[in-house]
Amino acid sequence: MLDQTKLLHSLVVNYTLNDNTVDSFVPFILETVTNYQLLATEKANNVRQEASSAEQGSVHKWCTRINSLLQSKVSGAKWAGISFVKISIQQSETLFIQNLQSWSSALLTLLTRPESTLILSDVIWTLSNMFGKTINKPELQREVTSQQLPRFNTTLLNLSENQELLSTIFDALSQSCMQFPTIFRPFVENTQKLCLGVLDGTFDYGSSVVQSAAKCLASITNTGGKTNSLVHWKSISLRLIGSLNFLLDRLFDTIDEEKHASNNLFQFEFPSVSDDYIISFPILFSRFQCLCECIISLVSLPTSIPVHVPMNQFLDLLCRVYNVCDGSFIVNKDKNEFYTLMLGVPSLYVHSNKVLSSLIICAGEYFTRHLRLISDIILKLLEKSSDKWLLRSSIYRLTSLCIQKHGIGFVHFISSPLLASIIDDIRLKQKPQCDVLAGIISSTGKKGGKNKKRQITNSDELINSGIQEFNNVNVDVQISALEVLKTLLMVGGSTIPYNSRSAIDNIILSRILAPFSQLTNSSDTTHNESDIQLKLYECLLALIVAPSAFQPTILPHALRIFSSGLNAQSRQLQSLSSQALAICDLMFHSRLPPLQRLPNDSISLSEKNVHEGESKENGNNIEPEENINNIEPEENINNMEPEENINNMEPEENINNMEPEENINNIKPEENINNIEPEENINNIEPEENINNIEPEESINNIEPEENISNMEDQTQLYKSFRNDDYIDSDDNEDEEMPDIVPDGPDSDYESLDE
Repeated sequence: MLDQTKLLHSLVVNYTLNDNTVDSFVPFILETVTNYQLLATEKANNVRQEASSAEQGSVHKWCTRINSLLQSKVSGAKWAGISFVKISIQQSETLFIQNLQSWSSALLTLLTRPESTLILSDVIWTLSNMFGKTINKPELQREVTSQQLPRFNTTLLNLSENQELLSTIFDALSQSCMQFPTIFRPFVENTQKLCLGVLDGTFDYGSSVVQSAAKCLASITNTGGKTNSLVHWKSISLRLIGSLNFLLDRLFDTIDEEKHASNNLFQFEFPSVSDDYIISFPILFSRFQCLCECIISLVSLPTSIPVHVPMNQFLDLLCRVYNVCDGSFIVNKDKNEFYTLMLGVPSLYVHSNKVLSSLIICAGEYFTRHLRLISDIILKLLEKSSDKWLLRSSIYRLTSLCIQKHGIGFVHFISSPLLASIIDDIRLKQKPQCDVLAGIISSTGKKGGKNKKRQITNSDELINSGIQEFNNVNVDVQISALEVLKTLLMVGGSTIPYNSRSAIDNIILSRILAPFSQLTNSSDTTHNESDIQLKLYECLLALIVAPSAFQPTILPHALRIFSSGLNAQSRQLQSLSSQALAICDLMFHSRLPPLQRLPNDSISLSEKNVHEGESKENGNNIEPEENINNIEPEENINNMEPEENINNMEPEENINNMEPEENINNIKPEENINNIEPEENINNIEPEENINNIEPEESINNIEPEENISNMEDQTQLYKSFRNDDYIDSDDNEDEEMPDIVPDGPDSDYESLDE
């Protein structure tokens, strides 16, 4: 076994002594320390109660070298020292306790110097983790945290002018506020001002800075500040609502709307905007988005005590946004301002949907009384969003959440129009056939000769002139629609009307079987194909889990599709197909465990054609004059090689799937047992004409005892699966035989019987 002491000593001596080159070896050093756990002194002490002097010396050199690197004048050496501090406190609790005081002081000193953004960001992250590890250590809190953390918070607020560090600063302040609320209380007011300064619309709502600022404001609100946390939380919520209403008053100046009582709420102070709507509207739209992100964080983060959420005020705010439409214009107002407002209305809808989703998640069963209102909002937005894919995806996500939270009660309000919208988004459309020769000039003169040649040789039109199936709906909309469809089927699949259910079945099956390259014009075909195929397979599984009582099941089709999915390129699709086949097995045989399948158990259509071509060259290609009834005893069918065994053939070589000249059961029409007229059907023969009593020349099964293929007395002890691919060639099932199949009538399909 390698001596870890020597390994650590080798790293320190060979790679860390030169300040100018140590930064180039940092990845190698960190990987080596991680692989060998060289700093995990607790593990070594469990084996040996007393650490050797050599081990103590190597660890001491490591810590001493870290202190030297932190005080170096080379930026690369400082970064290396910070990296070594992070891995040291992660691996060793002993090193953390022994060096917390010195390392935190050195890092705080670096934080007050004009260092690069990379170094400052790493210092902030390291100090936050170091202070966080002292939560359950009262002695360290008293000696280190209570003294160093206020200085750390003050330094962070002073560094807020560096916009590149804002995201890291907000994360560190949030963690400090949640872990040490008492120490952080003097900094609540300044931190709140810093957060509101970022949420005023000057930053993009999707940036990490806005997300971190919203989370930080929610964190300091949950801690309570200087007042009661319950009162403080409600006060901040109402101020956010008041700020949004004040913002909407300016945006909706040209909208005919009712007066709202929530307009009298207090609000936060934000910088005023220009009176020119061309300049002010983009800022107000961005501010609305940022404040919505803040509300989402506020209602999503956990609180230490139950708080009162002003649901009525939130609903009034959201309904005020949803009521804006094309017909809300006031006649005597500026039309250009109204059109400028309508440019940003879809964005208002999208962020209102996010806020409503967060409220539904946190409010529990409160929205049960408002299901009619929510369903009307969703249906109204679906009508407006036929050509707005971002808004439509947002509506589908909101709908899926409502179905999951409120179940069949919500489905009752929205089922029919929602299904019509989903079908319209996921169905395949046909491009009509066009005549490429219709525009050719038919004159016999020389005029237009070049145009005629160019039109005739247009290869794109000649290739694509036939009827094609396509889907020009955005891929994100299709994925969202399929997700809603899956949720709807799982909750209320059996209640869907027959016509809609039949259309859904046909669309799902046709989409799975259709080539994806013909359905979309997106350049990212591979990624989109994988995502859409996965959702289609999930919907197919939902269709068979929640079948309809008014139409035949699509289970046989689903079984073949899932078997083919085991060979898909996507690992997620393979896993889903395996789970779906296990569910199908439980449907077929509720008392037996699912079959164990390998990915190569299912054969694609192209592979099947290859095997059928090969089957013509093996022993199954029997000439007509070599009738099976004339085989010599030593050529007994049950004793043939696997490739010649009729009962043990692979699915692609199944005797019932052979070509007419190769199929034993598919003899000439007048001799085919399966094609005999009803009065001559072999299964309808009277008892005295039992199949086992037919003359040798009229029966395949009536072979002499020494040539008998199967033992008919043991048929009731056998078990037949519905899938041909469950039968594989082996020498263990030589004596197995197929059970009797008794039809209900001359024209009925064969049904499998119980054992």
